[in-house]
Amino acid sequence: MAYWTIQVNPYNNSKYFQCDYLSDIDKLPTLKKEGIKQENDTISSNKCAPGSQCLCQEDSSVWLLGKDTESWIKQTNGISSSISYFSEEPDILSEGMTWIGD
Repeated sequence: MAYWTIQVNPYNNSKYFQCDYLSDIDKLPTLKKEGIKQENDTISSNKCAPGSQCLCQEDSSVWLLGKDTESWIKQTNGISSSISYFSEEPDILSEGMTWIGD
């Protein structure tokens, strides 16, 4: 079992995870429950916001945490597998990016 936090959005606590195996998806945290704790990792099991993402290295699948379902949902083609967070509006936004201010 292995999953880890790559990035955290400090504004809403959404997180970007990666995991080794599909079986790790069920061990991830949600909005209402802590994830399975892992040795030498004190933050990855903390609760996270809906919209959080996980990239599974076993099959390159992308999973999103649903709000109503309170579960991790496998995505189909068309979903980006990366998240970028900025504390201030960047000078240039790449195609498809939108700045959402306070």
